[in-house]
Amino acid sequence: MQDPAARLARFPFLLVLIGIFGIGMAGLLMLNTTLQSQAFESRTLNRQATELAYAQADLEDQLDALAAPQELARRASALGMRPNPYPAFLVLPGGKVLGEPTPVGGQEVPALIVKTPAQLVAEQAAKRARAEAKAAAKAAKREAAAAEAKKKANRTAGTTTKKGAAAGGRR
Repeated sequence: MQDPAARLARFPFLLVLIGIFGIGMAGLLMLNTTLQSQAFESRTLNRQATELAYAQADLEDQLDALAAPQELARRASALGMRPNPYPAFLVLPGGKVLGEPTPVGGQEVPALIVKTPAQLVAEQAAKRARAEAKAAAKAAKREAAAAEAKKKANRTAGTTTKKGAAAGGRR
């Protein structure tokens, strides 16, 4: 027969083995959960990085558009700055001025004046208003001429009727 002490020695070994197995399974479950939450966080951060890259590219495009020469010319023109066809140059090391400095009146080179969309709309509205005023003045002249012609025709008809009545009464 077997010794009862040998059986008892197997039981604690099995308990320790089951405990280690249970702790290992719990550890694997926690590791899996942690890795999965980090994967979600990583995807979220990658999505944000992509959105920020698009936003950065958009801002760089806007900056490039605002720094373009035509945009700088438009903004300078809106501020009242005009191109100078007679520039003078300053040589910095010696401080010597090359050329004759000439102030700009604003209409020297009208082709180089860049107008803002608001200025263009205002000019078109003023042009339409002038055309409408001119048409109204012509219509008023025509009406005045027609009224004058009607008065003249009435006067002529009135004198003819008076003459006819006077001639008919003498007979």
